[in-house]
Parts: sequence; structure tokens; C-alpha cells
Amino acid sequence: MLEFQPPQAVLASRDVPVDSQWLFCEAGQVWVSLASVRLYFDDEGLDGQLQRSIGKADSGMASVGECLEIASQVTPGDRDSWYRAWTAFGSRLREQADAALKAGHAVSARDAYLRAAEYFRQAFFFHRDDLDGAELRAAYRASVRAFRAALPLLGHPARILPGAWPGYLLTPAGPARPRPAILHIGGYDGTAEELCASARPALERGFAFVALDGPGQGSVLYDKRVPMRPDWEHVLPEMVASLIAQPELDAARIVLVGRSFGGFLAPRGAAGEPRLAAMIVDPGQYDLGAAASARLGDLAKRIHDPAADDEFDALLTLPALNALLSPRMVTHGMPSVRAYLADMLRYTNAPTIARVTCPSYVTDNQGDPVSTGQGRQLFDHLTCPKEFRQFTRGEGAEGHCEGMAPVVFWTAAFDWLGDVLD
Repeated sequence: MLEFQPPQAVLASRDVPVDSQWLFCEAGQVWVSLASVRLYFDDEGLDGQLQRSIGKADSGMASVGECLEIASQVTPGDRDSWYRAWTAFGSRLREQADAALKAGHAVSARDAYLRAAEYFRQAFFFHRDDLDGAELRAAYRASVRAFRAALPLLGHPARILPGAWPGYLLTPAGPARPRPAILHIGGYDGTAEELCASARPALERGFAFVALDGPGQGSVLYDKRVPMRPDWEHVLPEMVASLIAQPELDAARIVLVGRSFGGFLAPRGAAGEPRLAAMIVDPGQYDLGAAASARLGDLAKRIHDPAADDEFDALLTLPALNALLSPRMVTHGMPSVRAYLADMLRYTNAPTIARVTCPSYVTDNQGDPVSTGQGRQLFDHLTCPKEFRQFTRGEGAEGHCEGMAPVVFWTAAFDWLGDVLD
């Protein structure tokens, strides 16, 4: 989604407040508020990322109290203060974990390593506009090191999966046998390490859990410099082929899960992979390019005109748009705003959606500013066995990917999945 912060003069002319993010809607030329639940910061970008970490408290990869303390050290508008606050706390936790492990306190060490991994990941979030930036390089590597230090301490089998699309395989404790598997792919700015915060609901139900980085994600972007691409119908079969070779997995029961931007990537992937047992997307997303163009107004008419580069790049003079667009340009490997937005036109499920054959669970959220109703649109275009679920504020699950209540999503998804696989 593109969240445009219009000039205050424009907002004032439309008699709307200026302290929220707004979405440009070409129909009627109006601005629509994207305000949602606030936890700590008035700035929605900062608060959304804070909630993203706090949502991992159930998994042990964050602590509410620690996250709020870190937030108190952040100066809104100063991304370096964000980096320093998260990095400092992550570094202290890593030192505590090292000391605990040396003293024989394996559980304490594990917990501290996992939280450090998340806090280091959070540290570089606002520094993703430069793949060679010192902040991104240092914090990303620290996150990976901390997470991998926790792997042998988890109390159940867990190992690194190398290859073109690397990641992790986690399996329940107990006798080794082929198990149904969750293949979890990420979104725009996540990492395979972060995805493992969702492993526990799967492991507790007897599923193996696989988290992989694809093009434009995690290690594939930061280490291999492979940018994002829309044609996951050619990416996912390679991922599934690598998983079928793993003795811990039941090849007939591989379930694809895509959340956030993965809600677009997963249907594209499923269109090229008939071996999937099921697909779950949260939120579903159908046509991102059309949605982006609709928010550009008259500027959309020049999206294929290189002579308009300066006009598009002028959007970067607005701090909110610079923070939004610059990392996405890097993720797509595009040199300009116009080139990035033109590239987004390729991100549609329209040409491939009819090829998805596996049972599919499509969600959306009453308060999700990213999907803007595309979950239902994707659901309507699917021709496979399917079910739709909209999460609500009344469930405590408001916001993107159910915000701070991932348990609500996973409970619903696994209840559906249990019926489908049975």
C-alpha cells in the first residue's frame, strides 16, 4: 500500500486533520483517514512498528515492558534515535544471553537471544534505503547471529535451510516422522528469522514450520542483492521442491502461508504449484499496481514517461513519502520513484488467479490500512475451494495482520486448516 502524507495546505483546504496518515482516493479527489489504534507514538509509522514487535510477546521474541522502555528512548522524526534505542537494548540482551549460557542457564539464554534478534531487526527498519548502510548491515547481521544462537536451545529440532531461498526448519519435539508443514513466506520488509515468531502455533499442533526468504526479502536481498519480483509462480515451485526432499516433512501436506505483502505473493506462487495442500493469506491482496496508480491522481498518466522522473522524485521531499518510498525503490532495485511505481503495475494476481487449485483461506481486517478491502476482492476471484474471514476490532485484532493479537489469526487459521486436512 502507498500511504501518502499530503501537504498541510492541501489537508487544510479539505477541512481534515493533519496529524494522521491519509490515503489519496482519485474518485472524488478526497483524502481518507487511515488512523487506527494507537499504543504509544502519535506517529503512525513508529507506532505501527512498535506494535509489530509487541505482537511477538506471545512467542517469546519480545517483551511488552522492554518494548515500551525502548520506545521511551526514541525521538519521533529521528530515525537514528530509533536505531540507537533498539540496538542498545538488543546488545544488552545479547550480553545477558552469553553470560546466562556460560553459567548453564540455557532457557534464560534462549529467551534473551530471541528477544535480541527481534530488537536488532527492528533497529534497522528505518534504514532500509541503503543496502550498504552501516546501520542496516550491522543490525541485520546481529539479528541473524542472535537468532541462530537460540536455535540449539529451543527444546525441539531446528536447523538452517541453505540454498537459493534460505531459511529455517523447525519441528515438534518427539519421535521423528514426516509431518504436515507450514511454509511461511514473508512480506515487504520481514526476515525468515522474524517469521519464526509464528512457529509455536504450528509446533503445538504437530506441524513442522518452515520460514524462507524469497526475492527482495531478508538474506536474499541484504546478502545476495536479489530484488523483489512478482512472478512467484516460478519461485514457489523451487521452494516446495527443496522441502519435499526433507525427511521431516509430509510432501502431501505442505500448506503455504503468506502474510502482509505475502498476501499477494502467496497466490501468485500457488498458481504455479499444484502440490500444495492448502493456502492461507492474511490479508489477501489482488492487484497492488492498480491500487497504487489510483492514489497518484493525474500523475498516474505519466508513470511510463521517463521525462516525468523529476516530478515523481519530488515526492521524496516529503519526509513521510521519503520514508515510505525509498526503501521500496531499493527492494525493487529501481532507481527512481517513477520506475518503482511503474514496476508495481506488474504486481497483480489477475493473470494467474484462476490457476490456484488448493483450498484457500483468505482473510482481511476491519482496521487494516494495507489491504483496503483487497482481501474480499482476491477471494471473489478465486475459483478453488475457499473460505473468507474478516477480523474485527471487537476481537482485539484491529490493524495490519491482526496487530498485537496474532493468536486470533492463528487460532482461526488452524481451526480451518484442521478441517481441510482432515
